[in-house]
Amino acid sequence: MITVFAGRLMEAIPTLGLVLLMVFGLTRLIPGDPAVMLLGPDATNAQIVALHHELHLDAPSYVQFGTYLSHLFRGDLGVSLRTGRPVREALELYLPATIELAIVALCFALSVGVPLGLLAARKPNGMADFIVQLYALCGVCIPTFLLAFGFQMMLGAKLHWLPVAGRGSAFVFNEPPTGFAFFHAIFTGHLHEAVDLGTHIFLPAIVLGTFLTATLARFLRNTMIEALSADYIMTAKAKGLRPTQILLFHAFPNAIGPAIMVLGVQFGDMLGGAILTETVFSWPGIGRYMFEAIQTRDYVAIQSTTLVFAIIFMSVSLCADFLNSLIDPRLRIRRSS
Repeated sequence: MITVFAGRLMEAIPTLGLVLLMVFGLTRLIPGDPAVMLLGPDATNAQIVALHHELHLDAPSYVQFGTYLSHLFRGDLGVSLRTGRPVREALELYLPATIELAIVALCFALSVGVPLGLLAARKPNGMADFIVQLYALCGVCIPTFLLAFGFQMMLGAKLHWLPVAGRGSAFVFNEPPTGFAFFHAIFTGHLHEAVDLGTHIFLPAIVLGTFLTATLARFLRNTMIEALSADYIMTAKAKGLRPTQILLFHAFPNAIGPAIMVLGVQFGDMLGGAILTETVFSWPGIGRYMFEAIQTRDYVAIQSTTLVFAIIFMSVSLCADFLNSLIDPRLRIRRSS
């Protein structure tokens, strides 16, 4: 098992290299000049040339890429062209907020998607199945930004139930040393602060987790229907087991494995949606930081944040693969052979 996991880990290294190469090339194709964006439209040609030389943008592309890789191997993610500060400091500041938002969105997807998938599989083609499939279709098709604006207008602007922007109220929110404000408030027992932070994270977490919830419910419904038609389910029915026992203790363990793999793959799509979600809700995370970097043609920040997103996505995929192998012994035998 350890050998298989190590092999998958080694396969991720060239993938990361390919991601870096593609992002480096694509950022150079973005229209606009970073020097002009930084200096403004009134900058003279001499000022632009001088800034190009200062930021090493006048060097050939392969030299820039080689310099970036050499710094990366030393743990240096470079200096932001926009702020002039190390990108590593920005990631340490913004990454905890994104991870916290992603974890809450993942918990929402599991707590809603799994019961909906089980409910739909219990009576296929019934009313509950139709409602779940309709929800799954809407959750997959509705764009993230449209869903975010809809929640802001309905629950925030009209009903005034929830805040529509920010991570917390100014008179309540205190940045903890770890950066995980919501979890820190819960674990330390600061109830008033936890409630305030929870109301701020609720809407962006739902928006971010809706696509994952819909995908999980739809896929689990299909795998559960397939599992319920297996021979061992007929044997369980012949023994007189109750339908709930058959559903939860016999069919579900065999259907959840493929759903975990889909969950790991779709987690990457959720991270991509974090860019729009954090921007719409003014969430101070790495997604919003990346959006601002794209706006200002901050090549270094774009490359570093994309690398972090790729590492997170591959780590989650490896964890999903590992959990799936623990659940299904046949996968361990197949991959070790």
